[in-house]
Amino acid sequence: MLRTGTLALLLAALASASPAAQMQGVIADWNCVKTMVKNGRAKTLKQNQNCSMMKSYSREGYGLITDDKHYYKLDDAGRNWALKLLKDTTDKDNLRVIVDGDVQGDTIHVTNMSEL
Repeated sequence: MLRTGTLALLLAALASASPAAQMQGVIADWNCVKTMVKNGRAKTLKQNQNCSMMKSYSREGYGLITDDKHYYKLDDAGRNWALKLLKDTTDKDNLRVIVDGDVQGDTIHVTNMSEL
């Protein structure tokens, strides 16, 4: 009986775990992501210089905008990955990355990130 209960709990935990995902896209300031998807990145960067990360790339939160116009918030680990990559790139407004992680709602729990 105890084994059956333990097995049921294990199966329930596995079923509720979010699937691992790999996505490609552009890193952006989380506060600008929705506007960028709606109006286009270039237009948003031109109209709102606060969205540009060229002068100051350290942000409270980052998002990933995929090629198919979906967007996801990066968790704290993703923020750290993004900061590290942004530090070493010259074109901070066009940092294209591959992100590995678990998607829960509109957030990616990042396990790895690399520049494309």
